[in-house]
Amino acid sequence: MIEKNINKIKTMAKLSEKENEWLLGAIESNLISFKNLDSLVKNYYEDIKNEIECDKCGECCKSVIIIFEENDVDRLASHLKIKRDNVLTKWFQKYEKFNCYVTNQLPCPFQKDGLCTVYKHRGTECREFPYLESMPFSEIYKYAFQGYAVCSFYYNIIEMLKNIPEFKYKKHE
Repeated sequence: MIEKNINKIKTMAKLSEKENEWLLGAIESNLISFKNLDSLVKNYYEDIKNEIECDKCGECCKSVIIIFEENDVDRLASHLKIKRDNVLTKWFQKYEKFNCYVTNQLPCPFQKDGLCTVYKHRGTECREFPYLESMPFSEIYKYAFQGYAVCSFYYNIIEMLKNIPEFKYKKHE
């Protein structure tokens, strides 16, 4: 059964810390090949992707710093009919290391009543999140564990992985 209730997910996340830490270690130990892991997660994601509505949740926007690329800022400024420099000054700070911009506050300044007010003009990161269509799970599994308590997709996928015999939690290890 797919869990969509974010409050229940947050509660379960606190109770699952040791188990999740063990599972992360099992993945990193290559108990199952990344190729098989990618295939399992992709198939499971295909099964559940129409049952979880990201655009109606917005939980990640409350707790994750949002990244905008140069062209994302241009698109947003055009939509808001505000000069690019004003958009940057008001809502972003430069993240030099990766040559991008990050929102200067949490929750995301474009979220209102839990929903995105610029959804059609949101940044690339927001468009691709939770990255399950744009990247293999083997490249994002650490993000999935970090987002376990705030993303229904990550929560359900990690819970699915716990049912794989190789990943059964061994409490005494």
